[in-house]
Amino acid sequence: MSKVQRETGPQGEVLCPVCKQPLAMTIKRRRKTLGIFVPVWTPRRCHNPDCPEYREGPDPDLEAHPEDGRPQEH
Repeated sequence: MSKVQRETGPQGEVLCPVCKQPLAMTIKRRRKTLGIFVPVWTPRRCHNPDCPEYREGPDPDLEAHPEDGRPQEH
């Protein structure tokens, strides 16, 4: 065995297109596949205050979907 390990970067990490900082992910909704519910993930807004895409206030995606992942009824 080799003592040198292969270094790999994080796989599947979504980056901000402007500042290249990693974005947090949240469950947008759940869909049923083969009898089980599978989460559909979506990136949240950039939380880097130096980024031009940064916005203050709550994330609208989190407001629309409570902790159980289902859209709120109006």
